[in-house]
Amino acid sequence: MTPLESATQVWRQAARVLVLQAALAAAAAAIAALVWGFSAAAWALVGGALCVVPSALFAFKLSRAALRSGQAFGVALVLGELIMIVLVVALFALAYSRFGGVNAAALLFGFIAAIQGYFLAFLVS
Repeated sequence: MTPLESATQVWRQAARVLVLQAALAAAAAAIAALVWGFSAAAWALVGGALCVVPSALFAFKLSRAALRSGQAFGVALVLGELIMIVLVVALFALAYSRFGGVNAAALLFGFIAAIQGYFLAFLVS
């Protein structure tokens, strides 16, 4: 397999996870709208975005690293995961500190729903 084929395969698998995460975040927003109202639906979407955006960045960096040697891919995997975790924590801190009226339950609900995309992608494959 050439590096380009490897990078394409990584991106396809990541795209499947990202689509599932976005769909689960949208489903969480619909449920939050029914349970808590439309304001909570917006916060559930923000929670989903707190998962999807760092995951997309991680997928992009990982697909770029797949073009290089195996060791570079491993380093990119570990560093990318670390950066993703730090970014998620920073985005949560930003959401809680900068925006008033945060519906924490809806925010966490959207995030938890979106993060299930990782597991569903492997079950569906």
